[in-house]
Amino acid sequence: MFTDFPVLYVDVIVRRTIVACAGLAVVALAAGALLGQPLAGVGVLLGLAGAIVNHRLFQVSTARYSNVEGHLERKPYAGSVAARLGALTIIAFALLFLVRPMGFGMVGGLVAFQFLLMGNAFGALWRYQRAQLSGVAPATTVRGRGDGGPGSPAPGDAALPGGPRPPDAGP
Repeated sequence: MFTDFPVLYVDVIVRRTIVACAGLAVVALAAGALLGQPLAGVGVLLGLAGAIVNHRLFQVSTARYSNVEGHLERKPYAGSVAARLGALTIIAFALLFLVRPMGFGMVGGLVAFQFLLMGNAFGALWRYQRAQLSGVAPATTVRGRGDGGPGSPAPGDAALPGGPRPPDAGP
């Protein structure tokens, strides 16, 4: 259904999520201070920051462990994912044990990041599907001319250069 979803939209989704996380961090810090739990606000900030760093490292490791054909080397990739998630979990549990309000805030920040990321992804997919159904977005991907000559798009290219732009992608 969404096999034609342009990769450029992923960048927009991540950018929107990071901006939303910054806003949420400010709100959490203010709310924590107003409610007499400033450490909870700091914990939310730590959780959001940890999730953003984890997501960026996820992107880097995906690129690092993918070969030219696009296949993923699963064993080292899984090890890097487990190490990152394990580190975040250990930090969150340590904070829950040592500084309970900050630990709960961190867990809340990690969860909030996931909700923001999924909400932004769902919104972008929803808008793309509506544009596709109305005829604005391409209905199929470009799979190449088949001759492999110069100027021939590589198999799997998502859109023509003049194709639709992701929402809020700028000029």
